[in-house]
Amino acid sequence: MIAKTSIGSDFSGAIHYGAGYTVEGKEVMNKADLLIAHNVVSRDPKGIAAEMQQEASYSRCKTPVWHSSISWKPEEKPTREQMIETANRYCQKMGADPRDHQVVVYEHHDKPHQHIHVYINRVPTDGGKALETSHNYARNVRICKEITEELGFAKLEKLEEGKLRHVAVNQQDAQKMINLAIKAALKEKSGTPDEIERRLKEKGIECKYKVEEGKLKYSSYSYQGVPIKGQDVGFTAKQLQARLEKNQQLIEQQLKQPQHEQKRRPRLGH
Repeated sequence: MIAKTSIGSDFSGAIHYGAGYTVEGKEVMNKADLLIAHNVVSRDPKGIAAEMQQEASYSRCKTPVWHSSISWKPEEKPTREQMIETANRYCQKMGADPRDHQVVVYEHHDKPHQHIHVYINRVPTDGGKALETSHNYARNVRICKEITEELGFAKLEKLEEGKLRHVAVNQQDAQKMINLAIKAALKEKSGTPDEIERRLKEKGIECKYKVEEGKLKYSSYSYQGVPIKGQDVGFTAKQLQARLEKNQQLIEQQLKQPQHEQKRRPRLGH
């Protein structure tokens, strides 16, 4: 999650952009959704902008418009409620308590990754001191890190077994090769991390496994010098451990099966 901030003087242009309008004033259908509107009565962009500009006019502040775009990584899938929570926490941590400032937030749908636009009236509703703008970059980095840790966005996506995640272009060939190699090893009934590692090594794939108390806790790989995390090849350490245990059970059942069948086989001649 990252945030970028700009400061301006005109709420009309800023809010209309947030609401999904082009520079020429034409609305782009399905581009934006209004998520938050604190301390404003209007819900249309023209009315919202007018209210915020009016509030700002009571102050000597020449640049009352605070605009922050907050973006998530492609693999992060925040819900509507989580985006709203993020926006509220962002404002609070930045020093613009939503109870004391006019705040409007839109979600945009014009890019592959999810992102929102946060508009804050730097002038508080009680006529106090305008929101500080110094060190915006450093504050954004710190606040985004805090919110990410608090809400755990890196953990939002369910990692489905065998499903390939988004990776850098230079990792895609390695990702596919390792994914197929693991699936093949599991089909061959590999039952331990050592067996998986041996089979993958035969195909030029290096494995790095961490085993604690007999269970796989961490996995990463490297193919032709390209490193890649276990979760990015379709198998987290936990998922791979589960498959190995399932294979072990199948192997044990197969070993017991002949004896079991021999006991139940009827005797000839009786």
